[in-house]
Amino acid sequence: MNIWIVNHYGVAPGTGGGTRHFDLAKQLVRQGASVTIFASAYGHQNWINHLEGSRNAVREVTYDGVRFVWLRTTAYRRNDWRRIKNMLDYTWRCYWEGRRRKESPDLIIGSLMHPAAAWIGSRLAAHHNAVFYFEERDLWPQTLIDFGKMSPNHPIVKALYWLESHLYRKASRIIVLFDKAADYVEKQSGLGSKVLVLPNGVDMERFALPLAELPSEVERQFEQWQGKFIAIYTGSHGISDGIHHLLEAAALSKGTDSNIQFVFVGDGPEKEALVKQAEQAGLTNVAFLPLVKKEAVPTLLALAHVGLIALRDASVYKWGMSFNKMYDYMASSLPTLLVGKIDDSVIAKEQIGLVLQDPEELSEALSKLARQLKDREEMGRRARDYVEREHDWERMSYKLSAAIAEDVGRNEKRVSKRNTAASYDV
Repeated sequence: MNIWIVNHYGVAPGTGGGTRHFDLAKQLVRQGASVTIFASAYGHQNWINHLEGSRNAVREVTYDGVRFVWLRTTAYRRNDWRRIKNMLDYTWRCYWEGRRRKESPDLIIGSLMHPAAAWIGSRLAAHHNAVFYFEERDLWPQTLIDFGKMSPNHPIVKALYWLESHLYRKASRIIVLFDKAADYVEKQSGLGSKVLVLPNGVDMERFALPLAELPSEVERQFEQWQGKFIAIYTGSHGISDGIHHLLEAAALSKGTDSNIQFVFVGDGPEKEALVKQAEQAGLTNVAFLPLVKKEAVPTLLALAHVGLIALRDASVYKWGMSFNKMYDYMASSLPTLLVGKIDDSVIAKEQIGLVLQDPEELSEALSKLARQLKDREEMGRRARDYVEREHDWERMSYKLSAAIAEDVGRNEKRVSKRNTAASYDV
């Protein structure tokens, strides 16, 4: 089985960022598949350029049996014209690199982190007579509307809705990450029967002892916090991440409980502004640390007491949520404290943390949990049991591979029948 994954923002091991496709591909390779990920050589998840010092436009590297094809793209540091150029570079290079290859994929997964990548996946699947899966990781353009970035009547939004509908029709399966997203697909297109729910997950091997080492500067920082109650946030520092809610809670905790230390680990377009906000507010109980490689995340979380998540007030979350950081917290046996207006969540359902409405509730909950070791341990145990049962990539990969085997087998019969008919015509 030859599988291609078209993901502009694919992340390799040994770096920071979400490794969804690598973790999944590694399991598929163990089941006998060949997997290639076409990714931008430069991206904002970790600011690494995989073609640094090379004049080549393409570089192939294999990690744990998973082949990455790194494509040269324009570097950028913010959301300006350079990022648009980066997207265009990837779109053009991925299309022609996929066409020129002599190998024939059986399946191509086009992943939507920006729409052109998924569209390229559909075009390459048509070119190679391969099965096409559309992975809609974010519900574009609905997310843009719900976050107030664009009007439903904006021409770009209308174009994105058309593309979304087009990709739904072309796909044999529509992969979504949220538990209620099938209802969204059905509402938009009437094609909910195509949906395969495949949320984010965890490579449990990373959380087995011995754990990877942390950078020495990060270790020294945590040594200074010995005896403190550590509330940690890991991941992207973007507009949609609601970190300002957590800073508001930190401001409240500073005046009521000096033993609580808020730690933010990661990077993103809003980090500079968030650091400035914390400094101006005099939040000495807040620290911002750099991104750490994915393999070191379990080591980092082992030093914390609770994990934090914050949501912007947006209706897109009614379809569900699937944060990498949440599953990492669970795998580390940490209770998850989520701030946001959400009616239904696995956190409340499985009793693996607390869902809080505002920063005031978060501040109060942290003070209580800091004194409730038994409650934290019980939440952490339930969290670990849940993530092993429902979000282990090894288990989830079999769900995907079963669908692939069915669809590829059907496609092979269709192509064979068509070729036979064509030979009779000759």
